[in-house]
Amino acid sequence: MAEFAAHLNQSATNANPTIFEIIAEESMASALRPAVGYALNVLATSNPDKWGWVWRVGDEIYLCLDYLVQNHYLKNYGGSISENFYGLKRVNRVMIGNKEGGLSRFQRHLSLIMLVTVPYAKLKLDKLFEKAREEHLSGNQASYHARKRSYFSQLKRIFFYVYPFFHFTWETIFLCYHLMYIFKFSEVHSPLLHVIGISLQRLTRQDILAQDMRNSYNNLLKGNTLLEKMSSIPSSFGHVLVSTLANGLPVIVFFLKFIEWWYSSDNKKAVQSVTQLPIPVPPPQPKPADHGVQLPPHPVQCPLCKNVRTNPTALASSGYVFCYPCIYKYLNQHGCCPITHLPSASKQLVRLYVDETN
Repeated sequence: MAEFAAHLNQSATNANPTIFEIIAEESMASALRPAVGYALNVLATSNPDKWGWVWRVGDEIYLCLDYLVQNHYLKNYGGSISENFYGLKRVNRVMIGNKEGGLSRFQRHLSLIMLVTVPYAKLKLDKLFEKAREEHLSGNQASYHARKRSYFSQLKRIFFYVYPFFHFTWETIFLCYHLMYIFKFSEVHSPLLHVIGISLQRLTRQDILAQDMRNSYNNLLKGNTLLEKMSSIPSSFGHVLVSTLANGLPVIVFFLKFIEWWYSSDNKKAVQSVTQLPIPVPPPQPKPADHGVQLPPHPVQCPLCKNVRTNPTALASSGYVFCYPCIYKYLNQHGCCPITHLPSASKQLVRLYVDETN
């Protein structure tokens, strides 16, 4: 089985995983979201008019996919997809009334919330803080002072100053649990697992044999006659699809990580070899979308407000220039270029400093 290829400690006497196994499992779990986001971004960029909405709701799409996959693995394997890949499972630390320390239904639901809902909420809070920080540092100060007495603005300002302390406390608690787990002061490496009474253990040989038996096609197609086996195909299709995804997803993640390393600035030899090549011809300007904002008749006009641009700002994804307040507000509402509908974000805005005296 490919998902157990990385696990080499099946004969170890200690059932508790090492901190290196836990870090590897957490790294794989954190790499899945960027991989899916990258695929959605490529799809949206290929046809912005048709698939632009996919990138804008990418977090929600990943939330649904993550729920389906994690629920399947918790129900059938007793752990998340990354934990199962590294040969780990979740066990009940309170053995009373629970056979062999298996997860109760309540603990499985809490684990699903911990694996799916908590990272999604944390991601949304991080994005909200980045948006508040950008508005605080580079937003329109005049409009900010005009709205600062409103209730919503006061809440946003409180969140801007309080959230860094919350984030620091959150990360510190997780670090302390990791340190206590390393020095064997605790059997749990995460405060979330501690709250719901769960710990991680290595899969036993019996667990692996049972999973191999469960994944065999003879057991997937239930029934004695050919008609009964054919009727069981729709019910087993989801299981086969998720198992195929589990086997192929690590390869996809590795491939994406390799591409990221190859084009990163840390790969100095690759960067130097590229810089020695002749400068290529600039790419053609992206074409306006069919239902995009029409370009103004004069180049000094903003395509959104149709007035002479104030604080001219270029959008890196398309190259078009707008007024900074206009394009900043549009990106926060729609998440794409108003002219080409290419997926865009406020971090792609580039201020242009024009000498108006000449």
